[in-house]
Amino acid sequence: MGAVDRPGRVSDLRLMVGLLGVAMVFLLASCEEPIVGDYHPNQPPETEIFVQSSNPLNPTRSVQKIYWDGRDPDGFVVGFYYTWKADPAPEDWEFTEERFGVFPLEIRSEDTTYVFQVKAVDNEGLEDPTPARQVFPIKNSPPVIEWIATSKIPDTTFTVTTFVWAARDLDGDSTIAYFEYALDDTSRDNWRRIPGYRRTLTLNADSGLTEGNHAFYIRAVDIAGAVSQTIRMPEQEDKYWYVKEPAGRYLLIDDFNVESSTTGYPDRYYKSMMDEVLGELGEGYSYWNIVENFPVSRVQFIETLKLFDRILWYSDLITESDEHFVAAQLAIPEFRAKGGKIIYTVQFNQGFGGQGNPMAFAPVDSLGRFYNIITTGKIYYPDSAFAQAFPDLPPLPTLKVSKFILGLISLIPKATAIPMYRYDDPNLTDDPIFILVGRNDNTGEYDFVFSGTPLHYLQGNNNLNEFFRIVFRDLFKP
Repeated sequence: MGAVDRPGRVSDLRLMVGLLGVAMVFLLASCEEPIVGDYHPNQPPETEIFVQSSNPLNPTRSVQKIYWDGRDPDGFVVGFYYTWKADPAPEDWEFTEERFGVFPLEIRSEDTTYVFQVKAVDNEGLEDPTPARQVFPIKNSPPVIEWIATSKIPDTTFTVTTFVWAARDLDGDSTIAYFEYALDDTSRDNWRRIPGYRRTLTLNADSGLTEGNHAFYIRAVDIAGAVSQTIRMPEQEDKYWYVKEPAGRYLLIDDFNVESSTTGYPDRYYKSMMDEVLGELGEGYSYWNIVENFPVSRVQFIETLKLFDRILWYSDLITESDEHFVAAQLAIPEFRAKGGKIIYTVQFNQGFGGQGNPMAFAPVDSLGRFYNIITTGKIYYPDSAFAQAFPDLPPLPTLKVSKFILGLISLIPKATAIPMYRYDDPNLTDDPIFILVGRNDNTGEYDFVFSGTPLHYLQGNNNLNEFFRIVFRDLFKP
């Protein structure tokens, strides 16, 4: 049998051919007709600004966070140009793809007005011809200055005083241009300037610190000329601090808490001894009770020591964390570096030296044997090494304990130190060292007498003054 065409398929084929022919007729006809209507060129984008403040026309902060956006009716926005110039030239515009920015606005005067403009750019490079514009009136905040908790100065100082303060500005601490200070007189011509980054100031005799009562004033000034309140030290308007000038090259530092029969009246002895020994040398001395007048500023403490050439510093029981002992670790090396010489007498608490190396500043390598008690009548005898090292000096006197001493720790000297006194311990063949003298590594001079025994407890032979006479007159030399 031959193949048979199906009537349905033939009819579909004829229909498709007919529709294709109709389409071709319409296509040919459309090619012959012109495009009608008006041509629409590319439209520029529009730009808007959004600010955080509900009313940016009011004086506001000097750091602004600004948002902006744009829309394009016939394309899309690819970026923005912005400027802070009120009448910008083409080169004053900066391009960004961001839709916000944080801008620190410089304070140029007490009140400053800034103009921000931004314009969108579309995908064909067309810019908004009417940039969005916002005015920002910036009100300058004056700086604030205040004394910090640790800035108090003692009621009495020598001719060195350090002041410490805190200052801030809501417009940024960098806007503090300078500080102005005055000593006593706050009339117009008496104010002096220091840079705005400073927070401390040390005055001395060259700054006008003379013997008598004084008051200090300071204020902050920002780059716009706004002035803080003026603060005063002492803070009470009717109070002053007293400055006393050094009385000679010698300084007696009283670091002993109690002056009583129990402690052997240390102040009474040391003052009497200084009067006698230094009087023979034609020298005067200054007395400084740091128990009552210890400065908060370590700079002031160090600079005060540098006013003198010779120091006797007597202290009672100390710990590693004692603020006076910490200050000693910093101040004594600087004092010695300028040629100063010192006698430092202390008593260590039991367990001293368990933290770090607190004796690094001293001629002491480490601490040795602990003694619960050393009774009266016990002997401290001169070490032969001292006589060998200093053959031209008078022999050191033998010292006797005049009052029993509770809790002493012997000293192990550094290699460059010379033992001066050993305690006559009947239980040992090698008696412990309690007093020694250290050498200055830079000058080679022996300039640091260190005693682990409060020296005023050694008056049993009534010859302790002779020990100080040899040290001040012969070892240290006037």
